Amino acid sequence: MINETYLPDKESTKKLDTTWWLRILAEILVAFLPILILGTIGTIVGGGTFLGGAIIHSGYLLSILVAWFVLRLHSTGWREVGLARPKSWLRTAFLGFGTALIVIALILVISNITLNLPGLEQAEPDISRFNPLQGNLPLLLFSIFLAWTAVAFGEEMMYRAFLINQLGELFQGKKLRKVLPLLLSAVIFGLVHFYQGPIGIITTGLTGLILGVIYLWSGRNLWIAIIAHGLVNTLSFVLIYLGVT
Repeated sequence: MINETYLPDKESTKKLDTTWWLRILAEILVAFLPILILGTIGTIVGGGTFLGGAIIHSGYLLSILVAWFVLRLHSTGWREVGLARPKSWLRTAFLGFGTALIVIALILVISNITLNLPGLEQAEPDISRFNPLQGNLPLLLFSIFLAWTAVAFGEEMMYRAFLINQLGELFQGKKLRKVLPLLLSAVIFGLVHFYQGPIGIITTGLTGLILGVIYLWSGRNLWIAIIAHGLVNTLSFVLIYLGVT
């Protein structure tokens, strides 16, 4: 006979669920605080300058460190959520290049749509913060370095590997536990690029969705998303440097 004294009542279960939710949300907030604080400071200083870029870069490094500590609390680490050595580097690089092409095509499609809709002719993403890049080779090289560190590695580790997995913990047992983390991470990724304006938010949000889908589809091979992200941002910085965009 089961002793009902040891069975949790509905109120206790509810309290446990609330505590679990608050813990996960607190972990996410603490991990992203360096990005939010130093990212804001770097943007004010000038996101397209040496100093501004360095400040933003520092925010990602600190967030990655805090996120690593959070993952350790869950008895896991960066390898387990995406940075393990892939079975084939060649296949990973090929998929990364293909994903980059998909993202670039998406950006071009959205740009063309907004340019041809009445009233949205000027609604392209605002990248004026990167104007100092034009014709500035040292800054271009520094920006490409950031594109493959703070941006490619930092954003993919935080917004894909960390955030999707943390949200997965949050929604475990729910019917949409696989879909909600993906969608929410994409929405958050779009919103943090608010400085690019409404179209920039939509573009980066959809980009985050694509990278998230690839991340999950590949069995959490984060290297594919990192390669794609690095290629897209490198191309963007080169075009800005040449004055094409």
